[in-house]
This record gives sequence, structure tokens and C-alpha cells, in this order.
Amino acid sequence: MHSITARLQNYLEFIANIGFKGVDCSAQTLATLKSWEQHPLQENESLIDIENELKRCRKCRLAVEERGGIMGAGKTEARIMFVGGWPEPEDESSGKPYSGKAGDLLGRIIQAMDLTFADVYITHALKCRPPQNAQPRTGDIKSCCVFARREIHVVKPAMICALGEAAAKALLEDDSPWEKLRGRFHNYKNIPVMPTYSPEHLLANPSAKRKTWDDIKQVLEKLKDL
Repeated sequence: MHSITARLQNYLEFIANIGFKGVDCSAQTLATLKSWEQHPLQENESLIDIENELKRCRKCRLAVEERGGIMGAGKTEARIMFVGGWPEPEDESSGKPYSGKAGDLLGRIIQAMDLTFADVYITHALKCRPPQNAQPRTGDIKSCCVFARREIHVVKPAMICALGEAAAKALLEDDSPWEKLRGRFHNYKNIPVMPTYSPEHLLANPSAKRKTWDDIKQVLEKLKDL
């Protein structure tokens, strides 16, 4: 332990001698770093443009070099857009969102809405799956959600359904308790957003299906006026 401490002290003395003054945490620097999480929305941008950039993205520790993140899929001008949390192993294999059991359940929900996958657009707030499907870091979601925001800008849905707490908080930038977010309409750039339980949660907690369907019925009712 003494050896480690001594080596650390020597290193700190060395970088001090060459002029290192510490980490710059000024307001200007923090604003610059925050801007890295943002992307100016382009009017002529296409989903293909976003997908090509996503394949090259290496902005966070989760990026997979040989494959890139999982792009959304569905109708380009869908009236309803579903935004989930993050991909599952099956999504990585197929290259498409909600390809596994959670996707099967989401498909049944969409079918109950008298729609099909071809009628909606589905994506994730976080494009790469965290190791061992662990809860992602807040910074990972914030830096990655810019892609979902750009997809929303291109698709221009009339309604967004946020599937789960992670997706809702990332999209709305709201750290309110989940109980205050779920089941109520919120606003994202003048688009109504309904946070509800994710299909992954419903697979583990079937009793939440009734509440989820109540949320979906609100979505269908509000769509009549949009």
C-alpha cells in the first residue's frame, strides 16, 4: 500500500512540475461538454442519415465497434411512436428493436390497438445494450437519447408512448418518481407523451398489464383529437 501511495505522490508531483493545473470545471467548459450530448436538428435529415451515424457512434462505453447501436424500425410517418429503454440480446442478433419475447408482447398490445408493427415506429432511448443487461448509467442514456430525439424529429409522430421509466425520464428529462410520470400525458416539443410500463416489466409482473392497457386506452382516445 505504501508503494502505491508513493508512486501516486510521485506522479502527482511530476504532472504538477510540467504545468498541469487540475481539471477545468468552469461554466464554459461544462457547457461545452453538455453540448456534446446535443445535436442540431436538421430539417432535411433522414432516418438513413441517423442510422449511418449511429453505426459509427463511439460516444460512450457501450458502443459496439463491429455493429453499432440498434436503430429504430417501422413506418416513417407513423402517428404513434414507441420509445423503449434499451435493446435486448435478441435485438442485437436481429439488428431490430423488440425482436424477442418483449417484442412479442408489444406486438400483442399493438394488435389490441387495431394496429400492426407496420403502422407504428419503435425505437430505444439507449441504442446499445448495457453489459449483462444491467441498469445503464444516467450519462449513457443522456448522451445516447439524442438519436431517439432525431428519429422523433424525422418521423413527427402525433403521439409518443414511452415504455418504462428509463425511456420516459430520458425523453422528458424529468427525474420525478415513476408513479407521477406513468399514466399521465406529458409534453415533448408539443407532442403528447404517455409513459407506461415496458413489455420487459410486464413479462416479469403480469399484474401490471391492466394498468398498461388503461394507459393505452388513453392514448387511443387522445389520438381521435389529433
